[in-house]
Amino acid sequence: MRDECPLAHVRARARALVAMARDGDTAGLVDALDQLTKERVDGGPGAHLIVGELISAAVQMVSLRAGPMSARTLFAVDIRDDVDRAVAIDHLDPPLRATVRALLAELNGHQDDARFQLELALRDIDMEATLEVVVHALLWTIGMLEWCEDEGVDAPDWLKGAGMAA
Repeated sequence: MRDECPLAHVRARARALVAMARDGDTAGLVDALDQLTKERVDGGPGAHLIVGELISAAVQMVSLRAGPMSARTLFAVDIRDDVDRAVAIDHLDPPLRATVRALLAELNGHQDDARFQLELALRDIDMEATLEVVVHALLWTIGMLEWCEDEGVDAPDWLKGAGMAA
């Protein structure tokens, strides 16, 4: 996922999205997402690398939160709707379903599967699908970043101070 663009540049863009989301810069976020979609249309990596870094950061922070685990530990998700009813993963829209599966694959140590799921999540050059994927990756990352800040746990260095905590 990181071959086409220097990691520092990808992380800087991901960090900027986190900061915009945390600071409520809706216009900036929409412009940045529009740019990601245009890059994909032009044959560039688009959101793939950035979402991959957001998911990797969220996974790193989830692992910190989970604490020491045995090698046989497996992560799962409990997906809920707006009224707290369980939702089967297969009932999610395909881009979101693949994004959740990418997160789970990486959490469970299957990086190749995570990349494959991310490709599925972002295969359509569509602003709405891209938005859904990026927003969820941002929400997961921001949620874990806020947990790290609240608990005094070190977040990934490249995310420290992104947005409201700055």
